[in-house]
Amino acid sequence: MDELTFRRTIYADPNTTDPDVVKAAKDDPSKQAFWDDIKALDAQMIAAASIPVPDNFAEKLILRQGMDEFSQHRKKRPWYVAMAASVAMVVSIGYMTLLAGDNGLANDVFAHVSHEYVNKEIMMSSGNVSTESINKKMATFNGQLSDEIGNIVSANYCYLDKIKSLHMIIKGEKGLISLFVVPDSESKDLKEDFSNDELTGNSFLLESAKIIVVGENAAEVSQLSKTAKVAFTF
Repeated sequence: MDELTFRRTIYADPNTTDPDVVKAAKDDPSKQAFWDDIKALDAQMIAAASIPVPDNFAEKLILRQGMDEFSQHRKKRPWYVAMAASVAMVVSIGYMTLLAGDNGLANDVFAHVSHEYVNKEIMMSSGNVSTESINKKMATFNGQLSDEIGNIVSANYCYLDKIKSLHMIIKGEKGLISLFVVPDSESKDLKEDFSNDELTGNSFLLESAKIIVVGENAAEVSQLSKTAKVAFTF
């Protein structure tokens, strides 16, 4: 398959399973890299569209409006009134930031574990994923998978809150579990344990990378985390 046809097919459907596309990517590392980048961008767009509106979104809009009005009228006020308003504004911004916490990255993780997203990832993989193919991607994070962590059915790059990550999907006894490899320097604010109404997640540091494990079954999430701490090296 020539370069132009390959790119047109990928642009039209980043998740295509066309045998000709799959073969072209396997035969040409540059084509495979291009396909990985387009799939990651498509996944980022899906994840962004899936993130729910934060509970305090209205308050943030009101705060933004207040900041705009303050900017327009501050020159008309006496200096001491302007200073008092500035202090109040700084306190408000700090409070809103504290409330926001690390929900941004956690919400993105949850979006990537949705059934719709996971099913697309699995469809793009042909059966079990080899350790060799995983380690080629792990090189991006200066890491290696040196031991078994279970039945890996998918392993692709994705973006979590604009952070390039490696997303693995493992088939457990009671469901699918997602494992993310993320550069620690860009994910320091994520809590060790986090959850929503349906999913449980935890994260831990291994040298220069953070491992994030998420799934519906808390016991399997905990067990995979213990296994991953031994299986990955950085």
